[in-house]
Amino acid sequence: MADLRDTLDDLALLLSRAERSVEGRTFDDLMANEEAYDALTYRLAMIGETCKKPPDELKARHPHLPWREMAVFRNFASHDYFGIDAHLVWQAAISLEPVKIMMLEEVARIGGEER
Repeated sequence: MADLRDTLDDLALLLSRAERSVEGRTFDDLMANEEAYDALTYRLAMIGETCKKPPDELKARHPHLPWREMAVFRNFASHDYFGIDAHLVWQAAISLEPVKIMMLEEVARIGGEER
C-alpha cells in the first residue's frame, strides 16, 4: 500500500504544479511564455508516466479516465516533443480535474484501509 500511496502523492504534486502552470493564463498567455509551456508539457508527461504505475484494480475503479491516452502523451512528449500540438497540451492541462478527483478518492480509500 505504501507504493500506491507514494504514487498518489507524486501525482498530487504533479497535478498541483500543472494547475499552477495554467492558473490565470489563457492559451495565448501560455504560448507567449516558453518556460511555462515547457514546464507544463513536462508535468503532463510526468503525470502520464505516474499514471502507468497504479494497479489494474485501481484503474478499473476509474474507467472514465483516459489511462492509455495519458501514457501515450508521456511517450509522445518524451520522444517527439516538437511534434506535440500545443492545443492538445492546453486541453490536457485544463482537463485534469477528473484525475485529481480520482487521486483524492484513492488517498481517502487507502486512509480508510490503513485504520
